[in-house]
Amino acid sequence: MNIKSLILGSATVALATAGAQAADAIVIAEPEPVEYVRVCDVYGAGFFYIPGTETCLKIGGEFRHQIGSSESVGALTGLGNYHIMMDDRWNTTSRVRVVVDARSETEYGTLQGYARLQFDRADTAASSVLNHGWLSLGGFRAGWTDSAWVSTVQGGRAVGGSHSDSGFFYGYHQTHLIQYNFAGSNGFFGTISAEFDDAGITTNYTPDFVGVVGVNQGWGAAWLKVGFDEEINVLGDSGFGVTAGLHYNIPGAPGSSFRLLGFYADSANKYSVFNGTGFGPSGINLGGPEWSIMASYYHQFNAQFGASLAVQYFGDLYAGPGSDVSTGIDGWALELNTVWTPVENFVVRGELVYNQFDLPAGIDDDSVSGFIRFSRFF
Repeated sequence: MNIKSLILGSATVALATAGAQAADAIVIAEPEPVEYVRVCDVYGAGFFYIPGTETCLKIGGEFRHQIGSSESVGALTGLGNYHIMMDDRWNTTSRVRVVVDARSETEYGTLQGYARLQFDRADTAASSVLNHGWLSLGGFRAGWTDSAWVSTVQGGRAVGGSHSDSGFFYGYHQTHLIQYNFAGSNGFFGTISAEFDDAGITTNYTPDFVGVVGVNQGWGAAWLKVGFDEEINVLGDSGFGVTAGLHYNIPGAPGSSFRLLGFYADSANKYSVFNGTGFGPSGINLGGPEWSIMASYYHQFNAQFGASLAVQYFGDLYAGPGSDVSTGIDGWALELNTVWTPVENFVVRGELVYNQFDLPAGIDDDSVSGFIRFSRFF
């Protein structure tokens, strides 16, 4: 019996071992470890590493609703106002912006790609647009974005016109460009920018050019910008504009500042202060002024509320877009802007602009326009 038991036990063990070896032939792969998203704090809040790469990505944007109106009085009633609004009715716009910002470090500096997509529903008309789309490597930048006349990479406070979101009359426009930006010691910066000549009047290869120099320091900023408009009319004439600015931070009043800007244009060209407003090509049949001066003060009353007041004078308007013929017409404008942030990432803006032009024979033309805007940022 013992021999039989031994034989049966050995057979059982052999069968069990064979079964185990047969089961080992089927290998179940282990699940791959998940690479969780890592925070990238090199470029500030909101960036994270794209899994498997050293590229940092940030996705942000804005949800906005704006309602405004305008009223014009005088010989040119209804033909122009700063905000390009229709008189005697509500002008409404809802907007969604999506911002994508990708950055990584290379031996030549930061490699960046930036896009801002904008979707509008103005009254009942819908539109979508690539509001910004550019790439950069170190100081090199190329793409569609604000002209260097408006802002530059190292510009800091040397951006726009007044303290408001619209910036008042300073010649805002966007364009295709290729530029180089550099920064030196003590806050010194500069930009040279070749920009697309989009007049479409004649065909050639000559671009527009903008040069910027300035300094940003703790007290504020100072800058000088020069823009060359290669073609302003069917005669093939060219033009240029110059602006100089000062931004001064008020001592003892955190967040408060004063801005003073001066403008000169030898014709009603792209670098006229009327560009980007409801006057000029899209408004009244007058060109921008030969010269203009703007003063703007912003006061931060508390952490949630601030307001600015700006005034601007226009000297000797040109006869029309692309013209260098003086009319002797002068004008001025006043801007009131308020910013209320009741909670983080939610902003309520109010803006009101009044302007007056002294037309020939003592006729005055006036318009007022403004809006209230609600924005949620993320």
